[in-house]
Amino acid sequence: MRPHEAEEIWRKYGQAVFGAAWRVTLEAHAAEDAAQEAFVRLLQNPPPSGTNLPAWLKRVAINAAIDGLRSRRRLVMLKGEFTAEAPPDLELGDELLAALRRLPPDQRAAVLCVDRDSLTYEDAARLLGVTAAKLRTDLCRGRQALLELLGPAQEKERRA
Repeated sequence: MRPHEAEEIWRKYGQAVFGAAWRVTLEAHAAEDAAQEAFVRLLQNPPPSGTNLPAWLKRVAINAAIDGLRSRRRLVMLKGEFTAEAPPDLELGDELLAALRRLPPDQRAAVLCVDRDSLTYEDAARLLGVTAAKLRTDLCRGRQALLELLGPAQEKERRA
């Protein structure tokens, strides 16, 4: 792949790849790292011809984001929580963002893909690289956890 081809692919798909990684990490810096990793892998080892390039890049970025979260868990324990910075087109309320941070990455990604981005179950499952059954399970558990986490905050608002 020539450098100008890689630049064109970055311009065309970079934001979407970043968004896919952000759904998993909820942290702009980590999502940037994962997106960059996807493009580095594209340059080093491109997918076979005929591959859906945007889907391949998103999948690689999601996997890199998950790997990054796994390796950062030790840092979180030592240094406290990471701060989440949503990209401008993915702004979420502070309470919802805090609740989403508390969900496991697979549940968080399922909730954001289906409920925020309005992807179909099939498209979300394909993007996240899971079966439709796993996606439905993660979505159900994530929604239930959000209800439990946000329920007390909503109750306080009603009383005020």
